[in-house]
Amino acid sequence: MNRLAALNTGLSLGVLLLITGAIPNSAGAPSGHTGAPGSETCAECHTGNDLNADGGTITLAAPASYVPGSPVDISLTVEREGQVRFGFSITVQDADGNMVGTWEPVEGEGTAFSEFGGDPTHLTHDPAVSVPDGHTWALRWNPPAEDVGPVTFYAAGNAANGFSNFGDFIYTTAVSVSPAADTAIESDSWMLPLSVSSVYPAPARDRATFLLHAQRPGPASMHFYDVSGRRVLTIDQHVAAGENAVDADLSTLTAGWYAWRIEMGGHSATGSLTTLR
Repeated sequence: MNRLAALNTGLSLGVLLLITGAIPNSAGAPSGHTGAPGSETCAECHTGNDLNADGGTITLAAPASYVPGSPVDISLTVEREGQVRFGFSITVQDADGNMVGTWEPVEGEGTAFSEFGGDPTHLTHDPAVSVPDGHTWALRWNPPAEDVGPVTFYAAGNAANGFSNFGDFIYTTAVSVSPAADTAIESDSWMLPLSVSSVYPAPARDRATFLLHAQRPGPASMHFYDVSGRRVLTIDQHVAAGENAVDADLSTLTAGWYAWRIEMGGHSATGSLTTLR
């Protein structure tokens, strides 16, 4: 092989390695790379920058408590200006370090069980999202039916350059959530002065419908709060006695997790929802 052929071969091999180096994790991160105690992070494969380098963020928005056996909707955002591809890996551990609960991919959100379908205790991107500057995923965690005490969400996010694994930025976060103080579920919710049986679609986009039961007719106020506790939207409605399908215009909200509170006649109902854009 002459020198020119050897050079071309070397360049071709280098380009092939550069391309294939970015491909393996584009369809999901392997489990055990969330930054949880005893696990690695995506920085094991995506190198060239410090872990949690300045200039980027990962934000996990979750409710302050969970009810055993009831799905928990959260949102995960990875951002860094100038990066063009984004991915994540997430899991949940109890106080003893045990993986708890299972993940449920939200339809249309590009998520998959880690190890490409083999481990329901971890969730990851499938595929990585090619967008500028950042992306938000809507995720759903199913807690165990029994109370396992406080749990912690561990997540790692990748703000990638779209060319190779060298030069990507990895960010990690951890958020703890406690079981609700009273996890008993009222089976005769229709007897309550005010109750909400469901909110759909979940996650929501520009609108959501609240199935609300009120013992008496009257005015009701729907308040929405962001992850920092700031009230960002109030909608006033008049509801009838009995079952109501109340539509809420959420078009002014950005993508993320929100707590809601409906107040009527000195009574209230609370919950949370996730919005997409």
